[in-house]
Amino acid sequence: MYQALLLISELTFHEAKRRRTFWLAGGLGFLFIALYALGFFFVYKEMRQSLPKGFDLALTSGFSFFLTAGFYGISFLGVMLAVLASATVFAGDIQSQTIQLLATKPLPRHCIVLGKWLGLGVLLSIYISALSLGLVLATYLIARYIPPNVFAGILLLIMEALVMLTIGILAGTHLNMIGSGILSFMLYGLAFIGGWTEQIGSFSANETATDIGILISLIVPSEAMWRMASYLLQPPALRSLSLSPFSIASAPSLAMLLYTIIYIAGLLIWAIRTFAQRDL
Repeated sequence: MYQALLLISELTFHEAKRRRTFWLAGGLGFLFIALYALGFFFVYKEMRQSLPKGFDLALTSGFSFFLTAGFYGISFLGVMLAVLASATVFAGDIQSQTIQLLATKPLPRHCIVLGKWLGLGVLLSIYISALSLGLVLATYLIARYIPPNVFAGILLLIMEALVMLTIGILAGTHLNMIGSGILSFMLYGLAFIGGWTEQIGSFSANETATDIGILISLIVPSEAMWRMASYLLQPPALRSLSLSPFSIASAPSLAMLLYTIIYIAGLLIWAIRTFAQRDL
């Protein structure tokens, strides 16, 4: 069983690399890092010229804001790749009936679902890690600034993408390729709105808005992973000052991270059962 799982994962990984989706996302990622480095260079130059010596907190605040905005861009690119990859590789294979080549062989169907999830998950992890490290390297070379908790932040961005990947695979067991992609993007939009609703409620001490945001985060915890990453990637002195749109009034706890892991596992089990009962 483990050999079959690894084989399907490897096949899915290489298949996804050959698709236009991966090269489109890779090209956008490379362009994003290049534009970020160019923009940050001029911002850094302007800040050095306009701020006198001794304003280290202001400089750090500017660097942190620009870098966090860059991580937000990577977060969106990771989600985009997760949704498109799950729609084209899983739902697309079901719609085109090419998945029958695997399903008719003596392979357990749960190995097909888990193998494709694992293969795409590895691809997403490499993509997000490469872009994130490129962002940090560009920032360091220009400003000699490194944010705190870099690796924890990258892992949380990967977790966010894995949430959307799992949603996309589950949707692919019920819907066609277009329907799967639309549903996944709509749920991501719902999570985005829920995250901002919770933050606005926390800043304004509105318990109703905060509770609504938390409820939406439980339905789709992708935005909660981003907010946790954003909180960890900012210096401790800036986290509670509300100096930027990325300031977090109520950071998700470790309990939310544990819930997200259970959430992903639950959706995978749901997808496995649905796929096992589906007539191909």
